[in-house]
Amino acid sequence: MTETLRVLVLLEVLGLAALPLAARALGRLPGAGLGFAKVLGLLLVAWLVWLAGSLGVPNGSGLAIGAALVLALLGAAVWRLGRRAEADPFRRRLWIASEVVFALAFLGGALYMALSPDVWGTEKPMDMMLVNATIVSDSYPPHDPWLSGEQLNYYYLGQLMAGLLIRLTAVEPSAGYNLAMAAVFALSATAAFALGSTLAEAARRQGLAIRRPLAAGASTVVLLLLIGNLRGGWAALTHSGGAGAFDWFAQSRVIPDTINEFPLFSFVVGDLHAHVIALPLTLLALAFTAQAALAGPPRLLRLRGWWETFCAALSIGILYAVNSWSWPVAAGLLAAAIAVWLRDPQARRRRGRAIAWGAAVVGGGIVLVLPFLLEFDPNARGIGVVGRRESLGAFAGHHAEMYGALAWILGGLYLARLIGARHPARVLVFGTTGGIVAVALLSAADLAGAALVVAAAGVALHAAFSRALPAAERVTWLLVAGGLACIAGPELLYVRDEFDETRFVRMNTIFKMGYQAWILLAVAGGVAVAVAPRRLPRLPRLLWAIGAAGLVAVSAAYAVTGSAARKAGIADVPRLDGRSWLARTSPGDIAAIDWLRDRARGEAVLLEAVGDDYSPFGNARMSTYTGRPTVLGWQGHELQWSHDVGSRRADVETMYRSGDAAVVRGLLERYRVEYAVLGPLERTTYGEGGALASLGRRVFERDGTAIYAYDPPPPRRERREPKRPPALGGS
Repeated sequence: MTETLRVLVLLEVLGLAALPLAARALGRLPGAGLGFAKVLGLLLVAWLVWLAGSLGVPNGSGLAIGAALVLALLGAAVWRLGRRAEADPFRRRLWIASEVVFALAFLGGALYMALSPDVWGTEKPMDMMLVNATIVSDSYPPHDPWLSGEQLNYYYLGQLMAGLLIRLTAVEPSAGYNLAMAAVFALSATAAFALGSTLAEAARRQGLAIRRPLAAGASTVVLLLLIGNLRGGWAALTHSGGAGAFDWFAQSRVIPDTINEFPLFSFVVGDLHAHVIALPLTLLALAFTAQAALAGPPRLLRLRGWWETFCAALSIGILYAVNSWSWPVAAGLLAAAIAVWLRDPQARRRRGRAIAWGAAVVGGGIVLVLPFLLEFDPNARGIGVVGRRESLGAFAGHHAEMYGALAWILGGLYLARLIGARHPARVLVFGTTGGIVAVALLSAADLAGAALVVAAAGVALHAAFSRALPAAERVTWLLVAGGLACIAGPELLYVRDEFDETRFVRMNTIFKMGYQAWILLAVAGGVAVAVAPRRLPRLPRLLWAIGAAGLVAVSAAYAVTGSAARKAGIADVPRLDGRSWLARTSPGDIAAIDWLRDRARGEAVLLEAVGDDYSPFGNARMSTYTGRPTVLGWQGHELQWSHDVGSRRADVETMYRSGDAAVVRGLLERYRVEYAVLGPLERTTYGEGGALASLGRRVFERDGTAIYAYDPPPPRRERREPKRPPALGGS
């Protein structure tokens, strides 16, 4: 409980310090962006720490504390020098409601993670390794804890934010991992609530009879974070066995040979992955997109304009270093938002300024993360053309299972658009006829499904550029168009990665673009709950509401049954310690990890047992939980990150098994090993250690786990240069 409160208080302090800064950056929105203060505050501190570390400032607690103090001083200066804000009851209500949403979401998220806290299984070890690497590395990019002598070749700034929460609160890192997941959930909920409420309030101020804009914010939270897909919901409702027998994981694998993850699944599985950490940051970028579409670019000759431009650039640019797949979506939506704003007659005279501002935001974002771009070596090998797709029936069925509830809710907007057309019957007849002809012509190439989605996106884009609709409603249509484009895109093109020329060729593309689609459609759906009923006649409105409530209820069933199945293994009271699984099997390993954290320098190379990726036995557990580099961790992941592991696996086995002291000494010097671990896992895998123990001195031993040190410590190895110029891509 103490650790939970420490992280909660830290986020509250960062949010309060950033309140004046958020009000300056998003002050042209209803609510003045106060609901985004915590996200912006954490982002600014993380960026300052990362930039300083990338420029050679030693990484450590002092740097993190200094960055937090800079945020506090900057916020205080803006608050002190700023003019008194005009009275705005909605601003006050939104801020208070956002605080309540954050507190409930964070405490609920912490309890949820505490029900199954083990940081092992699935991709948790990788994420824990990344977090610890950002904490203990001397500078950035961090060293690679799973491949000694190399630097991380992955987008890691999201994990750096989690590491900052751990460093500034001094919580045990595996417990901090679980609290970081709770923080991501709470920040996402707060940002979603603020964005949905803000767009609904903007629509109310532009003439729509919306009585409770905050209800739109609550709907956005539900659609984004609290419901699953229809397949998972229906499977949960029809499951007849015990909770432990429910296959909660399979509900994220709808389209064969792909991943179809949704945000609720992300928090059920509990992986602190890049695309999950990017959720609140994506919502922050969408807030700047909405502000650009509603109010146009700021006046750059004013301090407020420069600050808004900087924050918009940072919120979009940072996405490339947090989750590279999010960047093109955010940048594209900003460009589209400027184009939407330019449709207003009064905006025509400012066309050049608007285009220049958009270019400054996108280009400035690239400059703000330039050190990352210069070091990151993406494994993407360009763009490929999809050669094989699903038939129309399979495509429609699978996408209905994935997005059915969201599609029905957004269908209310389409229905209102049709009814409001000048000749609705004519539009319906010609549209249906054209659709039938297109399906007939494109079905042979399995392009009919993609064509229907593109057509729906075209309708949404046409509405987004319609001068007859209020600006807030046009923003909603823009989000719909963006979400549908993310669904249609992988039917035509895919990113060529390590799965190219396999049956998983589109796996990452559909996964990451589908995740972006869920975000955009959920936000649009939350606003549609407030907007669509005002556009529909009574009977269609009633039928639409009944269908929406039913589908959301079915989708929400996954949250209950899926969580019960995921947490079924818990046997005692909730706890946050993510290493408790290891304490049950190898208690000496826990003490060894703590010893290494206290005594070994951050760059010290470890020797430990090597096993397969996702091994349940604990391979790479020392490097994962300490952040110190080992000779070889998860080999498959290193290959995906464009690293050559060479003969390391065999060399590790030789060091543990060989009785030839000269051979072992040569390998220890080659890999600059400073500490070797000999625990139950190593003894089970390799035996008693051969000549390894005799060459070092035993510096630790407890409960069957020993650590041997080797002197003198090896010289520090220089970081490698990127193998090829960086490109804006990667998986």
